[in-house]
Amino acid sequence: MGKPIVLHIGEPIKYNHDLYNSEFLSRFDVVRNEEPDRESFIQALKSKKYGDFSAIFRPHFQTGGEMGQWDDELIPLLPSSARIFASAGAGFNWADVDALGKRGIWYANGAGASDEAVSDTALWMVLNVFRNFTRAQLAARTADVDTFTEAHKLIATISANPRDHILGIVGLGNISKKLAYKARTALGMKIHYYDVVRASEEEEKALGATFHDKLDDLLKVADCISLHTPLNKHTQDLIDARALSLMKKGSRIINTARGEVLVEDALVEALESGHISAAGLDVHYHEPNVSQKLAQMPQVTLTPHVAGGAINTRINFELNALKNILRVVGSDGEFTGEEPLTPVNKKAFQSS
Repeated sequence: MGKPIVLHIGEPIKYNHDLYNSEFLSRFDVVRNEEPDRESFIQALKSKKYGDFSAIFRPHFQTGGEMGQWDDELIPLLPSSARIFASAGAGFNWADVDALGKRGIWYANGAGASDEAVSDTALWMVLNVFRNFTRAQLAARTADVDTFTEAHKLIATISANPRDHILGIVGLGNISKKLAYKARTALGMKIHYYDVVRASEEEEKALGATFHDKLDDLLKVADCISLHTPLNKHTQDLIDARALSLMKKGSRIINTARGEVLVEDALVEALESGHISAAGLDVHYHEPNVSQKLAQMPQVTLTPHVAGGAINTRINFELNALKNILRVVGSDGEFTGEEPLTPVNKKAFQSS
């Protein structure tokens, strides 16, 4: 009997060669997807071109997406031998993870690998939206004396220290817990949060965090909102015109989660009216297209989805995907009885 098959989608591994060449290849036969598009990938699954594979391995989230959305067209075509889909990246909105779970297939992401980088980026954006550093940099980069002088005079009158202001966190996960700690200890901010699942009393005490069981209540008290919720049918357009209207006049908002959580047209209107004084966006509603209106606003900090963009993140994304497969799939291709290190669809899997 041969070794279990792993279907590798996307680019080859780049970083964790020792683990891959030793333990991983000794346990599994790895076959690479050769299909350039969705139609040919579907035909490959139907014809069992890649055999009865036990795992799908996507070590780099920026490649391996040529087949498009993993939905009710693709998932039923997976062989019954499939045990886990292990992917790099923290997001998973491109795959119906519940449908995978109901088929008895784990979906594991790269949770944890980008926590440090994304929380650092969010902290930097907190400073930006309070101190107007983007506006200041844009002025200085003109190298124009009048623009420099005008910004020098203006910015001190429209900026504030973050200390003693309320940072409202929407979605208290691993990334935002790190942000909460950094914002409280480094900047002296007060931490409030909303989540569908309340943190433990010990966690709240450690973070000095105040819980709100309604999002509206958090929006009303926060001086700055930071979004950290995954994108799904419940969070699509979560922060819309109504939600923004509940926020304090002159408050600020940051999004390092997913672009479609925040309605950008509504944000533009709130910024133009001055109801929202500043914003920081690493993710964008129509990504990779950036709102032209937001791009022209000096009170808005924009980055091209690089919050997690550190080499440490990439190394650990790849490592997590390798470890998750090694943990779940045995040498016989069956389940080992262990859960992935970073399961996403545990509830659906357990109900299968």
